[in-house]
Amino acid sequence: MKKLFDTPIKSIRKYCLNICSYTPKEVRKCTLIDCPLYVYRMGTRPSEETIKSIEDYRSINPKPAKEL
Repeated sequence: MKKLFDTPIKSIRKYCLNICSYTPKEVRKCTLIDCPLYVYRMGTRPSEETIKSIEDYRSINPKPAKEL
């Protein structure tokens, strides 16, 4: 029986492909580390090592405050 919906991680992968003009190579080369979906862009659950490196990056480089 065919599923009527995708898993959340597969939906994120489809979204990233849509943003990158359906080019998997561009999704792989994505540099938008500030994107909350960045670690899920490959369509798989990220490893602990990947999550730790992103957390380290964000702790060193906090988001700049938005000017009013």
